[in-house]
Amino acid sequence: MNVVDEVGVDGLTIRAVASRAGAPPMSLYTHFANKEELLDLMYAELSRRLYPDSGQPTWSSELTTLAFHIRRTLLAHPRWTPLLSRPAPPAVVPVRERVLSLMVGAGMPAEQALRGVSSTILFALGLTMVELNFLEPDGGSRLARRFDQLKVAFAGEPITSVEPTTRAALAGRSRFDFERVFALSLETLIQGLTLGQTASLA
Repeated sequence: MNVVDEVGVDGLTIRAVASRAGAPPMSLYTHFANKEELLDLMYAELSRRLYPDSGQPTWSSELTTLAFHIRRTLLAHPRWTPLLSRPAPPAVVPVRERVLSLMVGAGMPAEQALRGVSSTILFALGLTMVELNFLEPDGGSRLARRFDQLKVAFAGEPITSVEPTTRAALAGRSRFDFERVFALSLETLIQGLTLGQTASLA
């Protein structure tokens, strides 16, 4: 995983892993048969690191904590993201079982609970990858720069009454903050799942 941090998945070689481990390259094949099997093992390790169980008492707090953890992990290790799309064997994710049990225990049908857990994980992965895609080499965000340009464009004297609501909204917003966008979107998703739980109990 450390080698991928440095060179990316495409640049990963057995020789580079052996060098990092301080071992002869051929000796690594006692642990895996080939590079594909190594990548499968890396996918399993990535799953372990992305989806820990933080022990939160409710399903909503656990899903919220999990989503923020996924975001932090991928922002810290953006070169791990190609591993997510590997056709690897399904990984064991203990937190999934516990959250599903909490949701079902709260009255949500199991299939609805699974959709909720899957949606939350996919939301966290997807929005974080969007964030990574808009990062610039200097660490800035192209989305933040676009927001700033839009704000400047709407800050001048209005030539017409076009988009007055947009103008008013931009005037009250100081900057674009991806973490706030993530938090608001996640809160909305969790609220929706909670309403779904309530509806299933009615």
